[in-house]
Amino acid sequence: MTEMAVAGGTSGAARPDERQASYREVACERCGAVVQAAKFSFQHTSVQWDAAAVRQCAEFSRRAAGGEQTPLMERCLSMRDSIQAAALDGRLPVAAPEWQR
Repeated sequence: MTEMAVAGGTSGAARPDERQASYREVACERCGAVVQAAKFSFQHTSVQWDAAAVRQCAEFSRRAAGGEQTPLMERCLSMRDSIQAAALDGRLPVAAPEWQR
């Protein structure tokens, strides 16, 4: 087990990085692209895109065809709506990671 220094000069076991535990696969309801998403609150969403999801994304493809560079695109509105729907119907939990509670 990994050790880490804590306040007061003592050491203890490092906590596991629990942020990853909140990520779930979410598929876009428009094009089927799949991302890893986490909702830490209704205002805070983290989305992890991989190359396959970027290639499959209908909105990114349309915008790239118009000359935009996909790494500079901030979001896909269809995916945002799909993530919101997943959170509202319970497929994507909305909770702060354990280390923040």
